[in-house]
Amino acid sequence: MALDVTADDIARNPAWHLYDIDMQRGELHFVEATPETFRVSAFLDNRIAYTGDRLHGFPLEAVARAVAAQPAPKHDPAFLFHSSFCCSSLLARSLQLEGRVLVLREPWVLRRIADLKRGVQAHGQAWHPQGPQLLDLALRLLAKTWQPSESVLIKPTHVAHNLAAETLELRPRAKGLLLHSDLETFLVSNLKKTEDTKQKTPALLQLFDHDVGYAQRFPRLALDRLDYMQSLVAIWHAQMLKFQELLASAAGERLRSLDSARLLAEPAATVQAAAGFLELPLTAADTEAAVAGPVWNTHAKDPFSAYDSGRREAENRDVGARHGEEIRVALRWAEALFRQAPPELGRPLAP
Repeated sequence: MALDVTADDIARNPAWHLYDIDMQRGELHFVEATPETFRVSAFLDNRIAYTGDRLHGFPLEAVARAVAAQPAPKHDPAFLFHSSFCCSSLLARSLQLEGRVLVLREPWVLRRIADLKRGVQAHGQAWHPQGPQLLDLALRLLAKTWQPSESVLIKPTHVAHNLAAETLELRPRAKGLLLHSDLETFLVSNLKKTEDTKQKTPALLQLFDHDVGYAQRFPRLALDRLDYMQSLVAIWHAQMLKFQELLASAAGERLRSLDSARLLAEPAATVQAAAGFLELPLTAADTEAAVAGPVWNTHAKDPFSAYDSGRREAENRDVGARHGEEIRVALRWAEALFRQAPPELGRPLAP
C-alpha cells in the first residue's frame, strides 16, 4: 500500500476509522475521517461522509498487536441500543458535542461482525474465543478520540443486537440505553418507508428469528406465511424479547429502557437524564441547547433537511388515516402473542 502509515498509527489515530473487515484476507479496512465525519454522517456505512470514499486495508494481526500495546482507554464507551424507527438518531445527535462526546452512529463493522457470528453459528462452528476477541478489537478501535477527555457513545445498528450481551461483557463498566417505541408507532413508522425498505422485511424477520429463536417460542406461527403487517409485529416483538434478555442478564443493572414517546414529550429532561445515566460530560445547559438548536429542527438522518415534531405528527396522522384498519387488525393479531410473551420492559430510565 502506498501509504506511509504504520499499524501503530492506525491503533492511536482517530482519523483512521475502522470501517469493515475482510476475514478471508485477514485485513481490517479503514477510512480517513475527520470530526465532521461523525457529526454529519447519519450512518457509518456506505452513507459515511467526508472520507474520500477510499478503503485502506491493514493486516488484522499487525493492528491487533499495535492495539494491545496501547494503554487501555480510561473510560468504556456508552451504548445506545435501539429497536429501529424509534428516534435513536435524534437522541444520538442530541448527545453529541464536539470535543466532549463523540457519537458513532451504526458503524458498519459491527454489522459485519454480527453477520459473521450468525454465519459461524449457522455452520455449527465455534464462535469463542476468536469472535469475542475480534469484537473487542473493533470496540477498541472505535473508541479512539481526538481529545483524551472525550467520551464515546456508540449506537449499533439494530441488526447487531446479537452482539449486545458480549459487548457488555467485554466492557464491564459500560452503560447502555434500550431505546424503543410502542408497537403502533413502530407500525406507522414502517408504513412511511420506501418500497425498497419494505421488501427487506422478510429477511429481517428471519434474522431476528435466528437471534432470539422466535419461531421456537411460537411453534404454531409459520413465519414464512406472515403478511407484511404481521411480520412487523413479530420483528418488534422479537426485539422486545431480546431487550428483556439483556435486562435480565448480569449486565442488566447497567442498562435502562427508554420509550421514544417520553423523548418526544419531554425532550430536554429526557436527553439530560440519558446523558446523566450514561455518564456523558454534558450539562443541563448543553442538552437544553441541543434540543433548542438545529438537531431538533432538521431531519435526524439528514441534517441539511428541515424537519420537526409538527411535520412528524402530520405524517403519522396521514399514515394513520390511510392505513388505520391495517394497523388495528395487526394490533389485534398481536394480542395472542403478547399474552404468551408480554413485551413489557423493566428498568426504565429515571427522570
